[in-house]
Amino acid sequence: MDNTSISRYCETRLRNLMIKDKGDNTSRINNVLRAEIMYVLKNYFELQDYDMDIDILVNSRGYYEVLIKAECRNIKRVSYIE
Repeated sequence: MDNTSISRYCETRLRNLMIKDKGDNTSRINNVLRAEIMYVLKNYFELQDYDMDIDILVNSRGYYEVLIKAECRNIKRVSYIE
């Protein structure tokens, strides 16, 4: 192997390790993020905990993709304070 090949191999390996490490961290924040988003949504919609799914993925570039899906029964009445 020449120096260019070794360098490319090392960069690829490092990138893959960093992506894997990011992926491992997503499971730690998923519960906290889920609770906070649920708190906000419940102020505006009627829904239960099982009505919402959150997925945190790491794409091939190492960026986070956050996917949130919520099925709400009704929109709550909004009251204004004057």
